[in-house]
Amino acid sequence: LLMPARRSAGSRRLTYRPARQITRKGRATSAPRRTAALACALGVLAMPGLANAQLAGSLTLSSSGMFRGESISHDAPALNAGISIDSATGLYAGASGTVAVTGDKLRATALVQYAGYARRIGPVTAEIGAIHRIYDRVVDTGYRRAFFEGYAGLSYRGIKTRFYISPDYLVDGRNSYYAEVNVRLLKVERWSLEGHGGLSLIPHDLDTGLHGLRHFEDWRLQASRPIGSVFVAVGVNATNYPVYSASGRAKVFASISKAF
Repeated sequence: LLMPARRSAGSRRLTYRPARQITRKGRATSAPRRTAALACALGVLAMPGLANAQLAGSLTLSSSGMFRGESISHDAPALNAGISIDSATGLYAGASGTVAVTGDKLRATALVQYAGYARRIGPVTAEIGAIHRIYDRVVDTGYRRAFFEGYAGLSYRGIKTRFYISPDYLVDGRNSYYAEVNVRLLKVERWSLEGHGGLSLIPHDLDTGLHGLRHFEDWRLQASRPIGSVFVAVGVNATNYPVYSASGRAKVFASISKAF
């Protein structure tokens, strides 16, 4: 796995500022590509290889629902429920939903569905797949709340990398890209320290007349461990490319999760 309009400058350090709202010229529809991606995902789910697959689920309560360096629950506590299915053939699929807890009310903030195929090649695991994401709001009108991403990834021991491409995240229909690396940095007894780095590659605004891609970053540092039948984590993350909130300033978060 998700980006507001920016000035046409090149790369920048993690300097935080509110995202600005803009409108874009030359918007093009991407409905055919979204339909094709959905058809592919449904095709994976319908394959006979999933007939004898394992089913799993999870519940996670967090101080704030985090995604790529920012809060998708608008800094409110969040409850996430997920379900996944994995086959011995390498096919897998799943879905998750997130609600923000504001006082005595629950507000749906995110819904994610995915399907893919993974294969082990010696010590390395390779995978390909597609994800459909829906969020309740964005802070920049140049980006869609619902969009598809295709991805390819490699995993080796405590290192996992993925590269994503989205044909319809931008309202004007141009491709956008995201690359990430997740690494287990340290393990002491039952505690683990994990790090994440992400790179967003976004075309310049149409009205600038510039070509090529701009890049923006996000990061996360998280410590976690199992306690009995639950899993607890605490961490900090940030981005200089806020999409779902008005600021990408660093945020501390904590979570507790239970797998079924």
